[in-house]
Amino acid sequence: MDTPQLLYPQDLAPGDVLLHMGRGELSRLIAWVGDSAYSHAAVVCAGGELIEAAASGVRHASLAARTTMLENFHYIDAYRPSCLQGDDLSALQAALDVYLGRPYPMTSLFTLGVVCAVRNKIPGSRDLRRVVRMALDLVIDNDASKVVCSELVYRGFDEAATEPPHALRLPVITRSRQHTPLPDIDLLALAHECLDDLRRAGRPPSLASEIALLSAPLHGMHDVTAAALAEAPDDDLSARLQQVREQLGLASPAPSVLAANVSLALPDPIPNPKTVLPADLEFSPGLVKLGRLAMAPASVSTA
Repeated sequence: MDTPQLLYPQDLAPGDVLLHMGRGELSRLIAWVGDSAYSHAAVVCAGGELIEAAASGVRHASLAARTTMLENFHYIDAYRPSCLQGDDLSALQAALDVYLGRPYPMTSLFTLGVVCAVRNKIPGSRDLRRVVRMALDLVIDNDASKVVCSELVYRGFDEAATEPPHALRLPVITRSRQHTPLPDIDLLALAHECLDDLRRAGRPPSLASEIALLSAPLHGMHDVTAAALAEAPDDDLSARLQQVREQLGLASPAPSVLAANVSLALPDPIPNPKTVLPADLEFSPGLVKLGRLAMAPASVSTA
């Protein structure tokens, strides 16, 4: 694997997208859902700041301080949009700042995760996966009153006031099915993370909810992982589909028809911003990877 080029805050420009891999069980789950190397996203702003959707809401944060947060992030990679030019930067900043202070949808995060996991893990061709994404995007309400991190990034580029409209929109592509193994999650640590995030969001859980979360199985996800590993291969799924067709008295498509429809060349749909994941930004043709931020602990003053 190539070693990423090391970057420093002065190497970045406003509009650059920062993709993070966080420490913690929730970050590992988010990365797994997207078959991605990342769990969090932010955008570089002018004045040495970044803008992000965090558990406490959409906020500005110090870029220099972010490079010292080794206890929070394994690494942070920088991507540069290929579409920014002229006055686009001010339009992008204005579109992002509209969301300042908006809360993080903590209570609907599980629903978003399930929908995105189904979308990304379903077997089949790219065309099938495009159609599934379009269908599942209709299930999630496109509500901009609460935003997650990658949604904020996507909305900022998409909603920037440009001529023509949506000139900065980041294209989202459909990848072939990945086979990222399900991580062995420490459920007790995950429960504590979720409770802490709820408190940071100003929505402390009820005592009953806290007891329910903390009394969940604490031995990790060994059983779930074993079930995932036992998932039927695509060939087995095709055989089962054929059995169902025979039981229902349905004729199988002729081989010539199947061959002619291996790829329908469907265009990638414009996504529901609510379901955009860090993975969608990672693989967007509109972003070019620059390198990895150099991170070091904050210096301790002895004065």
